[in-house]
Amino acid sequence: MTNEHKYFLSHNHSDKEFVRKLAQDLGNHGVRYWLDEAEMKIGDSLIRKIRDGIDNVEYFAVILSPNSINTPWVVNELDVAMNQQINGRNIKVLPIMFKDCEPPGFLLGKVYGDFRNGENYDESFKKLVNSMGLVFNKTVLKNEKTKNNLSTAIDKAFNKNLSIMNSPFHRPFQYIGMSINQAEKAVECKVNDVGNIIVESDDCRMLLESEGNFISYVEVDLKRTAPHYQNQEFDSEVPLGALSIGLSEVELARKKTHCHTYYDHRRKLKVSVSCLYDEAPLTVSFSSKYYGM
Repeated sequence: MTNEHKYFLSHNHSDKEFVRKLAQDLGNHGVRYWLDEAEMKIGDSLIRKIRDGIDNVEYFAVILSPNSINTPWVVNELDVAMNQQINGRNIKVLPIMFKDCEPPGFLLGKVYGDFRNGENYDESFKKLVNSMGLVFNKTVLKNEKTKNNLSTAIDKAFNKNLSIMNSPFHRPFQYIGMSINQAEKAVECKVNDVGNIIVESDDCRMLLESEGNFISYVEVDLKRTAPHYQNQEFDSEVPLGALSIGLSEVELARKKTHCHTYYDHRRKLKVSVSCLYDEAPLTVSFSSKYYGM
């Protein structure tokens, strides 16, 4: 199960690569985070969605750089969080210094997370998670120089004209182990008569399958990859990237033309990318029951 701590990551788009890495590493430490590309959907009210996001987090992390300090959206988000803190709400504002800049005056006197020297990223990240009372796990950090990182997978998905799936399809392994009630709230859909939850959009169809009272299997059909054929080669990094999952998070176990099988050893999951039948879309599935099989 994921930790109930939740981060809002306020940033400028120019700093997105750093923010994606920070988000991935927080996620790998069991921290739920709010990131615009994962939460925003076409037609959403930006102001309302962002306000709701800030209202439901414990930590507001603002990424400070010359790109962000004068960005109206970042300034407005920070104002909302600081006002909530001043008015007694239990929200902690965390300044994250990514690049040298002059931060807003009302952040003076606060201790900063210092990420300006990329070579000391691990140590800076350790201090950040320790400040939340969490245990730092160096083995799950990903070297940003590795070719199999999250940004590579996301870029591949973009190049294949696949949208990066936002909530509730973003990193769908998060639902494994949730109770049915928790999953219903998380995806805003009700369980059906056979005890499963189905969420559907123009881009995706997601099945959350329960065993007892808990989700043990998740299957996501990426509709825009259809029609695909079982004798047709594919790059599994593309559909994984669309779900914001990098190859550095999983280990390839078996590879067939129609199915690539991975193991996520940290979460103890079997991850499959497959074409289930001719003219089907590519499907990404996550199972706790069949891990290691």
